[in-house]
Amino acid sequence: MFADDKLPGTLGATLLVHPRTERAHRAAVDEAVAALRHGTLGVNCWSAFGFLPGCPPWGAHPGHTRQDIGSGIGFVHNAFIPEDVEQTVPRAPFAPAPRGLFTGSPSLSPRRPYFVTNRTGRTTMERLTACATDPRASRLPGILASALRS
Repeated sequence: MFADDKLPGTLGATLLVHPRTERAHRAAVDEAVAALRHGTLGVNCWSAFGFLPGCPPWGAHPGHTRQDIGSGIGFVHNAFIPEDVEQTVPRAPFAPAPRGLFTGSPSLSPRRPYFVTNRTGRTTMERLTACATDPRASRLPGILASALRS
């Protein structure tokens, strides 16, 4: 597979699949997810969504050695302590509300802040950064208001 054989790294990848394609070819999509050798494979979302919650395992796909470290050895987080983890697969709707209704992937989620078409993405990310450097509950309403206005 191109992503595994030609591109460097095995930490994370993203697979975008239209809902109609996934319904029509469920087995092929499942096989593609299982075949990709990446520690986190985001289906219709940024692979870092596997890192953000802090509980799913996050790390490179197993198989690297100290001589060929690649994207690393082992996992971090792993709050529920499953053994022999190969891959974490976060999934998201193909399109946020209301466009998800037209693609067959209904969702209440706003447009993601890292989308270039998100009008308030920069403001949302600035507010998230400010909260990360100086956490206060009083910052949360502003973050949510900005994210939901996308």
